[in-house]
Amino acid sequence: MNAERLRIEDQLAQVDADLAELDEQVETGEIDEETAAGLRVNYRSEADGLRDRLARFDGAAAAPEEADGTVEASVPGRSRRRMLIGGAILAVGAIVIAAVAITSANSSPSNAVAGVAAEDAAGLASVSNEEMEEVVAANPEIVGMRLALARRYFEAGEFDQAIDHYMIVLEQEQDPEALANVGWMTYLSDRPDVALGYLERAIALEPNFAQAYWFLANIRYALGDTEGAIEPLEQLLAFDAVPDEVRREAEAALAALREEGS
Repeated sequence: MNAERLRIEDQLAQVDADLAELDEQVETGEIDEETAAGLRVNYRSEADGLRDRLARFDGAAAAPEEADGTVEASVPGRSRRRMLIGGAILAVGAIVIAAVAITSANSSPSNAVAGVAAEDAAGLASVSNEEMEEVVAANPEIVGMRLALARRYFEAGEFDQAIDHYMIVLEQEQDPEALANVGWMTYLSDRPDVALGYLERAIALEPNFAQAYWFLANIRYALGDTEGAIEPLEQLLAFDAVPDEVRREAEAALAALREEGS
């Protein structure tokens, strides 16, 4: 059987084991239910991403073998390589690309309750983080405002606050932005193997979420998959609304990857 498939199956089995252990820890009082709820969302999102990856192996050919008949080993998840282009993530993360906004942000019923679309930062420009915290604490069903608040924290690099809000969103719905940004923060925590599932799930749910393709390219590159990192960069560059600065850096990254793979 394909070595990569076996690795993914092992990861999925570990996630299932972690979920079972989590239930035991709640029963014995080692972990409170509120903390466990956030962890469950994390584990289940990871499991969904792993199952999506397994599905792609159905009917696929076996992995190429070396001359001595052994299957080439995959790169361990924690042996992260450097990001493709250091500045591009800052540009992509700070710019709202209106033409490729997330579909679910417009269709979520909770946005009508909040009175603001998740991506409508201008509508919340005069509202402080503290005020938004009070609103979402009093109205936990308001997903749109919580996403806007989480995005503020994320773009400011305040990841502890951002991930708390994104995980609450994921308890309510599989939101592409929350999945992608949690995946990126997981990658920055030196777990690209775990982060990969989040990004693949985000793109599966919303193929027009341009920012996710930059994240995915970096994560695949970190896992040693140079060829796999090329495709999401090509997808990113196919969007008309990508800002010039982002486009230049993505083109430079793509050229470097093609040279590395040649």
